[in-house]
Amino acid sequence: MPVDLPAVPDYESLDQTDAALDAMMTRLRALLEPDDLSEDAFVEICAIYNNVAYIFLYLESNEAHVNYERLLPWRNAFHRDAQVDAALHDRLLTLRCAHPETEEARTAYIAHLRAKLAATPEHDNDGVHEQLLVEAKDILDGIRHDGAMVLQRMGSTSRANPNATFYKLASSTNSAATRTKLGRVWRATRDRRLGELASVVDRMVDARRSESREQGAHSALAATLRRCRVSEDAAWRLVERYLISSLEHQERLDSEVLAATGAPDNAMDHFGHYVRTLQAGRAVPLFPVQGCLSFIRHVAKTLFGLTLTEAPTRSNSHVLAFDVELDGRLIGHVNLDLWQTDSRPRTANTTKGIRNRTEWHGIVQRPVAYVSCRFHRDQDGSNRITFQNVHSLFHEFGHAVNHLLIRKRLPTQSGLEYLPLERLEDLSMWFEKWVYHPQFADHLDLSPAELDGLRLCQDVKRLEYRRSHVDRAVTAALDFELHRRPDGGIEAAFGRLDEQYGIGAHCTLGDFPPYFTWPMFRANPGANFAYLWGASTSAQLFAPFLDTAVEDAGEPAALWETFSPCFEFDRPSVEPDSDAIFAFYDGQPRSAAKAAVTGEGKTE
Repeated sequence: MPVDLPAVPDYESLDQTDAALDAMMTRLRALLEPDDLSEDAFVEICAIYNNVAYIFLYLESNEAHVNYERLLPWRNAFHRDAQVDAALHDRLLTLRCAHPETEEARTAYIAHLRAKLAATPEHDNDGVHEQLLVEAKDILDGIRHDGAMVLQRMGSTSRANPNATFYKLASSTNSAATRTKLGRVWRATRDRRLGELASVVDRMVDARRSESREQGAHSALAATLRRCRVSEDAAWRLVERYLISSLEHQERLDSEVLAATGAPDNAMDHFGHYVRTLQAGRAVPLFPVQGCLSFIRHVAKTLFGLTLTEAPTRSNSHVLAFDVELDGRLIGHVNLDLWQTDSRPRTANTTKGIRNRTEWHGIVQRPVAYVSCRFHRDQDGSNRITFQNVHSLFHEFGHAVNHLLIRKRLPTQSGLEYLPLERLEDLSMWFEKWVYHPQFADHLDLSPAELDGLRLCQDVKRLEYRRSHVDRAVTAALDFELHRRPDGGIEAAFGRLDEQYGIGAHCTLGDFPPYFTWPMFRANPGANFAYLWGASTSAQLFAPFLDTAVEDAGEPAALWETFSPCFEFDRPSVEPDSDAIFAFYDGQPRSAAKAAVTGEGKTE
């Protein structure tokens, strides 16, 4: 019998989702009613739990559209009911699975349930983490409020993100002295609560250290590295190389900005104004969603052999659904969830709730990816997106492809949970780089002015990435440094990095504590080096494609082999060359692509 999810949750009604959760709980209890459990029943239970996790991951990523509070009791019913946990635990103890992977999943499930059932209130790690996160978010809300008040005094009435509003305001200011003063005021406002926030981050780190000791690891980082295929030394070697290179490249960017703006110092206070001078009045276009998807589908088909066919959705016009086939066989689905920024703004594009593929004695559960993307509806009714959101769309589609193509799957793990952490961003960051390929424009039907605007967007995006090198490197270094030590806080860690590498010349401590509230930091302490790993690997792998027509880039079989570490856990993780990412972004804008494009935007 198929164990597939209900249709996409409606933006106004969750009745279908409520009914689906009810049906799954009824089925779960029926499966647990006998005193013993069959292997087929265990696999079905795993599918049910994966589906429940999927539903809530998706709802959380779309909370701006869906008020799902009334469904929260279902999450507790599945995940925080000691009677259900005990019943499943007892039945798994007497079960023996003939299939090796299912037996591996059974023993892992027993260990997971045993730890849950043995936990006491004073050792409720999840509760401690949740409380600290609430405290941190309260402080961050206060910082945003303080920033909004400063902007109000400056005469701004915008209700958008205060940081984005400030950036726009400062970049439009012609006086370098005023921009410097504004930057100083903004950082002082942000840092007014720095001590409070750093204290909560330190307590978060201490909680992870305590939890790792309970797991028998000598550090929180060591516990995380159990999910990696690289050593601590190899991971730090990459972080250190990346950090040193980022500081060198930042000095060059600083010189460019100061020379162009005439400012005497504090180069990054003038970065936004520098970008405006490069724009020089040129219009920044929006890009057709369908054209972007046309190029994505072309790359997926030509290089990976994947056919994406648009599928009908129910009444929800915000979702574009695609069935994905490989060699004529349905392997999964990708749903593009569009939400309009004009009405209810969101802060980021996301890929959420990718389910695992299970095929077991008639139980079929195929992976489904939901990719969220902000859009604007044009006067002609077409959906259009900014270049930033094009970039995010390509990135998230890379994650979706990665989920669909993973070869070995376990019933207790969904999607990318199976892969070593350092490989999580390889394919997504590789896919995002296709926004720089000369053939991208072929799918967009752009006017000459819009084509010039695309090139402007590509140049600015490269500049913005260059500006983020130090931020990314220091973030990873701080994360690594904090979680590999048995004690000490974020301020001391920043001080050690500044003393050894001089990071204080290009950033301040206040830039970093908010990152430690993000899901990746909470779930995998110390593993932020994965973003540097993915950035470097993706740049290395993409370099041969930039000057090559998609049709000439090779057969799918060769690409599958190239990207096999993204699909197979047992493949080794190859340490990338961090210079590749700097070479990709720090070269002359469009130097490679420019030569391959005619004035009409077609490849020669």
